[in-house]
Amino acid sequence: MILRDYQSEAVDAIFNCWDKGVNKDLLISSPTGSGKSVIIAELIRRLVEGWPEIRIIVITDSRELIVQNKNALNLHAKKISTGVFSAGLGKRQSGGASVIFCGIQTVYNKAFQFEKIDVILIDECHMISRKAQSRYFKFFKDMALANPNVCRVGFSATIWRTDSGLLHEGDDAMFQEIAYACDMKQLIKEGWLVPLISKSGVSKIDLKNVHIKGNEYDQSELACAADDETLIRLAVAEIVECGKDRKSWLVFTSSVLHSQHTAAEFLKHGIDCEIVTGETPKEKRDDILSRFKSGKIRCLINVSVLIKGFDSPRIDLLALMTSTCSSGKFVQACGRGMRPFVDEDGIKKDNCILLDFGTNVARLGMIDDIDPVQTKNIFNRVKTPPPTKECPSCHALFHARVMLCPACGYNFDVDRENEVGINHGPEAYSGPVLTSQQQPFIVDVKDFWVSRHKKHGKPDSLKVSFFDSMDKEFSMWLSLDSASAYAAEKSRAIIKQFGGKAATVDDALKEHFNWRKVERIRVKPEGRFFRIDGFVFKKGEAMQQSLINGDVT
Repeated sequence: MILRDYQSEAVDAIFNCWDKGVNKDLLISSPTGSGKSVIIAELIRRLVEGWPEIRIIVITDSRELIVQNKNALNLHAKKISTGVFSAGLGKRQSGGASVIFCGIQTVYNKAFQFEKIDVILIDECHMISRKAQSRYFKFFKDMALANPNVCRVGFSATIWRTDSGLLHEGDDAMFQEIAYACDMKQLIKEGWLVPLISKSGVSKIDLKNVHIKGNEYDQSELACAADDETLIRLAVAEIVECGKDRKSWLVFTSSVLHSQHTAAEFLKHGIDCEIVTGETPKEKRDDILSRFKSGKIRCLINVSVLIKGFDSPRIDLLALMTSTCSSGKFVQACGRGMRPFVDEDGIKKDNCILLDFGTNVARLGMIDDIDPVQTKNIFNRVKTPPPTKECPSCHALFHARVMLCPACGYNFDVDRENEVGINHGPEAYSGPVLTSQQQPFIVDVKDFWVSRHKKHGKPDSLKVSFFDSMDKEFSMWLSLDSASAYAAEKSRAIIKQFGGKAATVDDALKEHFNWRKVERIRVKPEGRFFRIDGFVFKKGEAMQQSLINGDVT
């Protein structure tokens, strides 16, 4: 197999870290669909070529991934001897081969049955719990007793856990550093992944009576909230309408009963579909997944079993008819539709529609801008309404304090007392899922503030803040005193737009009351933040003298 640049760079990064001789337990962050199995295969090939006597274990919690990773290695390096130790696959080979592909459920208490292992590669490593009684913890502990120098490399699209944060942080972390992180934005830009386009559901799940248990929604309460007859009817109608030109639909539901009711509603529309749950027999599940991957099944409904480890590039419509507190599960589920694909007629898949009926996008954020540092407390944050709202006219999604819809011009001030925008219309709205899809909007400026901004270890900067009619603050920081000539010059160019001549922060604090009055600003959302990228000035009017002139903290 010919590796993509980032796949080769990931393997190089692992060896570079090992060459330093400091950290031996590493992480590779690689988005769903980016080819982790290829990276793993190339790493194994280079290890075996360099050290023919080396012994490697590739371990995961999914038998589908065991098969996928083994097949990738066989394609990439046919001469390397392999074995499989997995009850789900009916094989228990522990010796003789250079590489053993294992299922953690089978081997967690059998580490000493293997010959000395030098490297452990963990696919979907976000499944590793830090609890001492966990299967992975026991297996790693026993492996370290057999070989104290054993190295670990974890691979995942989401290198964090909701309950404990980033996998390489904390005293009890299983890994020491991130060796390489593939950037989802860049992979989409280069065409290695296809973008999602959002048309979130009009009829959404009501979560106000669903409680949090163990960092996730109470599954029984969530099932009751999602398994509503009217909600299912409207959601399925929207899926059928939006998916009429789509060939492969993957639907996520909240319970077995919910999936059955959803399938019955699809049947009313003449859409045959299959269901896969944790209760589906292995042989039947394999048959269903095989027919879905080949295109013989158009609609596949599942209950949390295809969130990870499932590879079907045909998928061009995802429907989330359930909600999650886990940003990791959300990203993994969305990733099922981001693999590129060209069908038998040579037609290229350009994107994948995401129909989110569980308000996951609004609560958890853009899938290419999830903040793993904050996900540890995500289950506390979901109780607070997100700073977004929906236009009742065109259903665009944007910041909650914007009173004029940037898409269609709807004015919220006209009918604010009726709380329009909370009720939903008969059509789906198109909201952003990726940061590149977020559109700039105009903010009317009511007030203006200039102050000195201090940051430890760096030169002071000038903070320029604009306030709208709801006192929402939009700020920019001008690095007038920066050691970087480019940053300083760029900041001075902005000062000139205001009609000023200041070259330093001190100068700006003295002259800002004479700057031109800004009537409006153009704001571009960037993930959880906003960037000011344009101004509209009122001609011939100076800034109000009442504004504070001086050093403000």
